[in-house]
Amino acid sequence: MNNPFDSQFNHNQDTSRQTNPAQPQQSYPGQSANYGANPPYTPAQPQQPAQTAYTWSPRQSVPYYSQPPVPPKKPKKHKGRFALKLLAAVLACAVVSLGSVGVFAALIVNGVVSVESPSGVSDTAAITLYKKDTDSSAGGAASTVTIDEETPQEIAKALIPSVVCVQNYQVSQSYGFFFGYGNDASDGELSPAGEGSGIIISDDGYIVTNQHVVDGATSLKVVTSEGLTYEAELVGEDTQTDLAVIKIDTEDELSPAEFGSSSDLQVLDEVMAIGNPGGLQLNSSVTFGHISALNREVTNSETGYSINCIQTDAAINPGNSGGALVNMDGFVVGINSSKIVATGYEGLGFAIPSDLVQPIVSDLIQYGYVKDRAALGFSGQYIDRLTAGFYGMNAGYYVTRVNSAEAQQAGLQRGDMITAIDGTQIVSSSTLNTYLAGKKPGDTVTLTVDRTAYGGQTTQLELVLSENTGISD
Repeated sequence: MNNPFDSQFNHNQDTSRQTNPAQPQQSYPGQSANYGANPPYTPAQPQQPAQTAYTWSPRQSVPYYSQPPVPPKKPKKHKGRFALKLLAAVLACAVVSLGSVGVFAALIVNGVVSVESPSGVSDTAAITLYKKDTDSSAGGAASTVTIDEETPQEIAKALIPSVVCVQNYQVSQSYGFFFGYGNDASDGELSPAGEGSGIIISDDGYIVTNQHVVDGATSLKVVTSEGLTYEAELVGEDTQTDLAVIKIDTEDELSPAEFGSSSDLQVLDEVMAIGNPGGLQLNSSVTFGHISALNREVTNSETGYSINCIQTDAAINPGNSGGALVNMDGFVVGINSSKIVATGYEGLGFAIPSDLVQPIVSDLIQYGYVKDRAALGFSGQYIDRLTAGFYGMNAGYYVTRVNSAEAQQAGLQRGDMITAIDGTQIVSSSTLNTYLAGKKPGDTVTLTVDRTAYGGQTTQLELVLSENTGISD
């Protein structure tokens, strides 16, 4: 029996998860190649109204979209069972996967953290963002530029050498039968586990890609559009924004891409996506489309981190992850990251905006992780007024798990409903992220916690913010 809330998004490394990356692979609902992350069976729970949010599950090879059904009639009130029912409803909405970015559906935000990087990052920016000279508000991290008109063909020709194929190799274990008594693990061997794309950002070999492209790699290989092959090392990764930086050492001349500010984008601007759908088999492919929408909130269902992505109808397929979204001025304005794969849906791709990429990449090169990013240290989901009223409770952020020692010391418990932070009312799933943007690890915030559903009362807790580096386990 399928859970009606299991809506999954496809990280475009699906092809990357084949045993032989040279062979094409189709995606089917419920299929998972190497990750084995199909959604577990979850009994049917009281449904919640549809939300206008996307959830990205970075480890599910095949996402799909399922429209949440109409909520059932209001049950009789049993105060003693409120926590169990609401927790079950929250878990029924959870997306358990590992493969691509975003989904319609979602009431889950795990381990909320801020979306900002440390102050002063413009002084050490690894990527220069060029803004159109009609905008006089450019700061120190961006430079204005007068654009010379080029044809799409000229832009594609110039950018294709800047986009590479990134191959992920991992050690696989083989097992044999030992004298009829159980399995005896033999020595593992290095085998291809995935392929994606990357963008050269400097002459000395730094390359930006998606974190899910390099996740779990024992060895990394980079193949240029001309077929040259290099060994690469992981410089830094950030699971929260799904970004990573790798580096190759070579005396060969490289072709770094130039980046433009994503803040210059407008809906219906023409863009092209450059990458390797299907891996090397279809390397250096270029697709053409438009900006469909800006600031689409996409949430990682495993980490709970939300970012505002660029939505485009330029064709993005498995293997495009980490590739370039390029505007008609010839600048990279986004890192292609995901698409919605579902019957009845076409042309719904997402890219991480260049304005977000710049500070993250700068931190990854300088520190190997994102520094000074605050985390609340608990997981859960936002419950809107309609849903909370259904259970006779105030709206807010419902805690399903306490993750950090700081949150435990503050007295936070599973089942708490957080209605405000430092007096700021929580009115959406992004309220906490937005508020934390100006905070750092070690800062203290005051949480207003509603416990009336359990016969308790509203209380205030002092919470010391922890740090989220975004480094994978």
